[in-house]
Amino acid sequence: MKKMTDILSKVDVKVQPLNSELIYLTENEKQVGSLILIYSGDDASIFSVQVLDNHRGKGYGKKLVEKAINICKTKGLNKIELNTEQDNQVANSMYRKMGFKLEGLKDNFNNYTKFIK
Repeated sequence: MKKMTDILSKVDVKVQPLNSELIYLTENEKQVGSLILIYSGDDASIFSVQVLDNHRGKGYGKKLVEKAINICKTKGLNKIELNTEQDNQVANSMYRKMGFKLEGLKDNFNNYTKFIK
């Protein structure tokens, strides 16, 4: 039987810093929403857009995504991508209204892109 150290010695592992930002929104000094923005080359991806249940319907999700888009513009990036559940009608509608184009499915999620240059 092989030892774990023998197996690991053959693995080429590279640890690199992740180019990412946490963008969050506060109301009355409490965090009520957030998203993660990750950069890859000239593109970016939005992950995990979250707004607390009792703060939904106030446009906070849109404000978070707008902030992410503005950061990408400032950095001179070309494109921003995000995925959302197919049946999340509120999010899907919001992304389309914000100029994101549905590219199809990616891992059973709606995949949207927006060119920002």
